[in-house]
Amino acid sequence: MTKKDFVFLLLWSLLILFLPGLSWWAPHTGLFNFGDLYFYHYPLSETALNCLQKGQFPFWNPYIFGGVPLAANSQAALFYPLAVVGKIFPLLFSFSLENLFHLWWAGLGMALLGKSQGLKSEAAWILGVFYGLCPFLTGRIAEGIPTILASLAWAPWTWTAFLFQNKILLSGIWALQFFSGHPQFMLLNAGAMFLWACFSQARRELLKTFLLSSAFAALLASIQWLMTAQFLFHSIRENWTPLYSLGYSVNKKELLSWIWPSLGLKTLIDASSPVSVILENSSVFPGLIVLFLAGFAIFKKPLSFFSLLIATGIFLALGRHNPAYSWLLSHTPLHFLRTPSRFSFLCLWGFFLAAGSALKSLKKPARLPLAILALLSFFQLLILNRALVKAQDAAPYLRPHHFFSQTLSGKSGRVLISPSIGNPDKAMMYHVMNVNGYEAFYLKGFPDYAFESEGRPAADASRSYLQKWDTPEMKDLGVNWAFLKPGSIISVSPPNSLAYLVNQEKQRLPEIPALSILNENHWRISGNSLGAAKALFVSQPFYPDWRAYWNGKRASIIPWHGFLSLVLKPAKALGPFSVDFVYRPSYWNFLILISMAAWLIWFSLMLKVI
Repeated sequence: MTKKDFVFLLLWSLLILFLPGLSWWAPHTGLFNFGDLYFYHYPLSETALNCLQKGQFPFWNPYIFGGVPLAANSQAALFYPLAVVGKIFPLLFSFSLENLFHLWWAGLGMALLGKSQGLKSEAAWILGVFYGLCPFLTGRIAEGIPTILASLAWAPWTWTAFLFQNKILLSGIWALQFFSGHPQFMLLNAGAMFLWACFSQARRELLKTFLLSSAFAALLASIQWLMTAQFLFHSIRENWTPLYSLGYSVNKKELLSWIWPSLGLKTLIDASSPVSVILENSSVFPGLIVLFLAGFAIFKKPLSFFSLLIATGIFLALGRHNPAYSWLLSHTPLHFLRTPSRFSFLCLWGFFLAAGSALKSLKKPARLPLAILALLSFFQLLILNRALVKAQDAAPYLRPHHFFSQTLSGKSGRVLISPSIGNPDKAMMYHVMNVNGYEAFYLKGFPDYAFESEGRPAADASRSYLQKWDTPEMKDLGVNWAFLKPGSIISVSPPNSLAYLVNQEKQRLPEIPALSILNENHWRISGNSLGAAKALFVSQPFYPDWRAYWNGKRASIIPWHGFLSLVLKPAKALGPFSVDFVYRPSYWNFLILISMAAWLIWFSLMLKVI
């Protein structure tokens, strides 16, 4: 980097530091968002940190949906190195710090990518600043999804390593991008790189780099992706209706907002559409200067990689407005994805690659008018970001709820908190097991179980809407309290048990075993097993990684009503019993060894390269 680059870097750092204003670091203040940070990411991270502080790994989250995997959820970002910030600073401040860091990191990465491809400092930093400030990134702060921003911040770094054919560096960056919490954008970015390799003159070398780096990255991230893949195949995304896969589909008006943002982002003020839809579908605008340069490059060479990438992005982002997309949902793994609009990342990336190509061919006479356009475009983005990156008092969202902390916290039973009251996930912060919840994806047996309980559909792609607390299904879930309106609680009497014995006909026996919840991953049930008892019902969702040990010996677990668990009593196991019901991911120790060994090899190879 030259002295000029260091000056630009200093200015970029100051801009990001003060972009939200001067008060973002004040107590109880965070970066403005429309709710997801407080409704989802904050409770999820607080729960994971609480488990780690107690000396246990957060494998299982018992506090929403009756129970759901936690470590397998990529958005928990447990293995992302930057997540350590949450153990140093207050959690709210750490989220703000991470968000601003990732904006800074994205801009720096794009500037270095431009420099690596022969652009002069001014041209490279134009791309860097506009990538870091484009609504596609800054909108993730307002949307309250820091994991998307983190993944997008790594995109230019992956391309720099890829174009230099540095297999070791690329594999490490890919692993970090995966760990950052939103693998979807890593896959989209990798798909764009694969297309580039196929169209490049250095096709053989780039494809070799791509394949070897992918394999090594899979080893580096094996501790996360195998758990996440297992969870995905046991989640609602494995068999959900195509309606959920088409929810965020870009329409013609939203396509126009990619060229002129007031056609889409203006509705943030009008509130004529759900904010999440606006931010997902109408935030591709990269700045007028980038659009102008990209248009110039495509005009000079219409049949180019940039045109293909942008056309592919539009084709897929249209979702339900594209008849071919429904066919793709049925014949490809696209049904695991929820938001077609996120394919618009390919368009955004095509704009920036095309703009970089145009800047390389820039002649001296065009520099002054281009500089003026860049300055005007910069101020336009700053004005847009006034609605997206600003400080916000978080106290109303995170204020302690004394009802939970004083009445229910730590008790061995579940509560049904009406979704109409507010954030269903906040109960996690008070260690209250809620049967409702809000989650990116959850176990596929839950919607049918909720339907049986309510007598109507009571779950969608992200939330559940249980209202009836006294059904047989809620009894099996151990619901002992119902919180249906603020300040009012219904207590079940006698209380429901989270475990009981059943006979050969799977009828409940009157003997109630004792239950000790040792931690989130471990229940211990003890009692006296009479001859009529053939199995032990445990009010935990059936999932392959739960294990039962009856008096120290492994016992089989089968589904109960398609969602909960039944432990089969071993033959001749009469009299007193103690069952340890333990959650531990399959091959956990092996995955740790594989991942650690891969990272040791990675560091040693990087030292040789350096």
